Amino acid sequence: MMKKYYTPQLDVAIVLAILCLMILSSLTIWSASGYSQAVMINHLIRCAISMSCLLIMASIPAKQYRRISPYLYLLTITLLVAVVLVGDSTNGSQRWLSLAGFRFQPSELVKLAIPMMVAWYIQRDGEAPSGLRLLGAMLMTAVPTGLIFVQPDLDGAIFGVIYMLFVLYFAGMSWKIIGGFATAVATVIPLLWLFVIETYQKKRILQFLNPESDPLGSGYQIIQSHIAIGSGGLSGKGWMNATQSSLGFIPESHTDFIFSAYAEEWGFLGSVLLLSLYLFITLRALWLACRCHHTYSRLVSGSLALSFFLYAFINTGMVSGLLPVMGSPLPFFSYGGTAMITQGICFGIIMSLCRASSRYE
Repeated sequence: MMKKYYTPQLDVAIVLAILCLMILSSLTIWSASGYSQAVMINHLIRCAISMSCLLIMASIPAKQYRRISPYLYLLTITLLVAVVLVGDSTNGSQRWLSLAGFRFQPSELVKLAIPMMVAWYIQRDGEAPSGLRLLGAMLMTAVPTGLIFVQPDLDGAIFGVIYMLFVLYFAGMSWKIIGGFATAVATVIPLLWLFVIETYQKKRILQFLNPESDPLGSGYQIIQSHIAIGSGGLSGKGWMNATQSSLGFIPESHTDFIFSAYAEEWGFLGSVLLLSLYLFITLRALWLACRCHHTYSRLVSGSLALSFFLYAFINTGMVSGLLPVMGSPLPFFSYGGTAMITQGICFGIIMSLCRASSRYE
């Protein structure tokens, strides 16, 4: 009995799809990084750590996640406060902590802490959230998002609010409330533009609207990204035959703009395959969430699945010119440690909650 209790509750279809993403990612990073062995080794190590985290988190009984939700939330708040006080500063932003030689971004924990805490708070009623519960959820979200905002990281703060909305949506929040919230956001956008949004963030938005206005400055990266994606054509130039990324025309070609490098090598057909993998993983995770018997498991799993899709949608949208440029990595694809590991943890939690909830509740 104890052996079954700690057996990882894996969904084979999702695991195989994630491994496919990692294989395609490794091929792209190898060529986009200029065949850097150091970058490739680091990426493979992070992929291995991510999958190990997935297995470990999938082994934890579902009911344990409900118990630790408040503690994870408090830990996240503590780390975010530490970032404000003693965090490492990079490019004018103070978003990193260094502990025992390991450097990480605590704001990544918000992907887990907000959905789990809000779901823990909401599910105690077992009904659609009342007005008082909604207010409590907003206050819970305001603390970590406010700490992220002062780093400054407006994108991360916005994502934190979206995580809360995902949970509330799955909890049965009225469409009238959703519409009212959207109206309120639209109303304050002019005030945000005047008093909150930083100069570099305004440049991102203006660059999105008209990148050709500054082709050698703020619009350079997105213009080169468009050229790379378009030059891939139907079937691409072939692996290691890309020019835009390998010759350095696309900055960050193996991190935030890795989709541009991939599309140049594999073309439209390869892009359809990649996007199909993201869509399959999202729909499969949502299907598993809908089968959960416990409210908490359904809320957390559904919100994590939508968050995964949100990151993929924003990244591919920004590099193709459909959305403004934001600091959003492509899940299980972009080169980066904290985001890769966090996604592995997220899907381990999804699998534990969805596959084990009916057995251990």
